Parts: sequence; structure tokens; C-alpha cells
Amino acid sequence: MGRRAGSLLWRRMRLFPTGGVLPNFAPNDSQDIDTGITQVNRNFGDYSPGEPNLGVAASSAPAVHPQTASRVQVVPLAPTVKWAGIVHGEPYFNTVTGTVHVKFTNLGQYYINDLNVLFWDPHSLVGPGQADTYGEPPRE
Repeated sequence: MGRRAGSLLWRRMRLFPTGGVLPNFAPNDSQDIDTGITQVNRNFGDYSPGEPNLGVAASSAPAVHPQTASRVQVVPLAPTVKWAGIVHGEPYFNTVTGTVHVKFTNLGQYYINDLNVLFWDPHSLVGPGQADTYGEPPRE
């Protein structure tokens, strides 16, 4: 299901500084990235019982790590060596844009030229099953 149907369920992005969506990604810098992903029909309880939704609904990245996992997956792509100092928060549903956002932080010591990443939101018909939050210890 693509944008024509009102949803974008995956997006592969190259995040880069010059003229891109990741400007001046310096050490200790954070960037809130709009993935463009949305799902118009968000009746996850009806279609994917007990499975995660698009994430915490907020107008900006939550200051505290949310305890609720998002169904959206953040998948680093090659060259993954550039990800050595990069961390990201839990995807969240931005109530202003109506899309999923992810906050990235550069904890490394180098400026980042570019990052390749895949964002994937499994459709509610083939839901993700279970999802642990990023950065939190796994459930037992």
C-alpha cells in the first residue's frame, strides 16, 4: 500500500548533511527525522490484536524513553561502520505531521557524511508480532 492509498509502510532513506535531511550531523548532535511513514487505518486492535501501534503519539520526540514499543523497525544498511557511534530512539507518531519520526544521536567522535537506513512498518494484516523498545533490556 503506497501513498496513493493514503499510507506509506516502508521507506529506505539516505540521510546526508549537504542539502539533505541530516544537516551538520556532528558529534553529540541529535536530529529528529521524519520518515514519511504513516498508516491511515490505525485500528491495530482490530487487525493486529495485542501488537504494537505506530508508537507514542507526541508533537516532538519524547524526552524520556517510552515504555511502549513502536511497530516501526529501524534497520541500518551498509556501510554499517558509519553506525558505530549512532544511536536512535524509539519511533514515535508525530501528531503535527501525521507521520512516524525517529530521533538519531551521534555519540561518536566523527562528523557523519551519510547514513543509509530502512524504516519498515509491517502492515496490520501481516503485523510485527511482538516488538521490544529500542534501548531497553529485552523482556523475559
